[in-house]
Amino acid sequence: MTKPACCVCFSLCFLLIPIPEAKAQLFGKKKEPDQRKLAPGEFEWYPERAGSGPLLIVVSIDDQLAYVYRNGVQIARSTVSTGAPGHDTPTGVFTILQKNKDHESTIYKGAKMPNMQRLTWSGIAMHAGQLPGYPASHGCVRLPIEFSSKLFTITETGGTVVVTKRAARPAASEQPASILLASNVTTDSRPNPQLVGKTIWEPKRSPSGPVNFLLSGKDRTIYVYRNGILIGQSPVGILNPEIPIPAGVFLMLEGVDPNTVPVVSGRPARPWTTLALDEQEIGQGVEDLRRRLQIPKDFGRIIYDLAKPGTILLTTAFGSTPETQTKTDFTIMRPEGS
Repeated sequence: MTKPACCVCFSLCFLLIPIPEAKAQLFGKKKEPDQRKLAPGEFEWYPERAGSGPLLIVVSIDDQLAYVYRNGVQIARSTVSTGAPGHDTPTGVFTILQKNKDHESTIYKGAKMPNMQRLTWSGIAMHAGQLPGYPASHGCVRLPIEFSSKLFTITETGGTVVVTKRAARPAASEQPASILLASNVTTDSRPNPQLVGKTIWEPKRSPSGPVNFLLSGKDRTIYVYRNGILIGQSPVGILNPEIPIPAGVFLMLEGVDPNTVPVVSGRPARPWTTLALDEQEIGQGVEDLRRRLQIPKDFGRIIYDLAKPGTILLTTAFGSTPETQTKTDFTIMRPEGS
């Protein structure tokens, strides 16, 4: 399969925000214990650890491993084979665009690609294939045949896949929902961050379907997409805007968080899992976002009501402009230089 020009994909709409090559790490300094090394073709599968909840798949190119999390709990781990030099697997945040259990490649003369799960329309997918113990594909993520079959049964179109350079594990965030709803005044002597930009709310553009959010530091705007279609946006106040906000993925989980103060009166706080996408050391990334960001209350309540288990909030220091939009894919991030 050929390497695409861009690499974070939702259907219907395209929005390009370049970031440095994604090298994911945790928000914060919590680390999980090391796990035993897997031989090429080996995998672990423990779905009973979490019976329900949104899935998050993380592929580490450096480790040649894929991790599967359900509702924030690791339920599986597998060896993989990613793109060989010259056919690099792109890094970024993807959604599963298409599934086909008996797919044959239209690029490589009918090559068999069992349990194919497409990540880009230009040729990148996860599928069963040979695993020699090193990167050897034409850009796809090869999986052990049995693991690919098991994974195929639990994923859905629209599921989230993060491809990173080095090992990364998501962590439980601290009050991430408050990133999406903040008061119009600060609680200390710092000046209120300025709100610049227009507010749009046109849900009829896409009346139903999954909703995801994009927070752009450069635009100082949060965008709301449903089925990849922009249905709303609001200016965001950012303290010290000259300091880039960290790039990260926030995924809402099932259940409620009784230890977190609700951000909407009378409504429960929801648990989220977080994955940082910056190469730099982020440290207290979540707390930094909460401290620096302010969203108008009315729009924050709209966001709270829209967010459901599986909803994604992507944060980036880069911007979005109408000139980058097309009708083919919704791409949030791409590797540098692609």
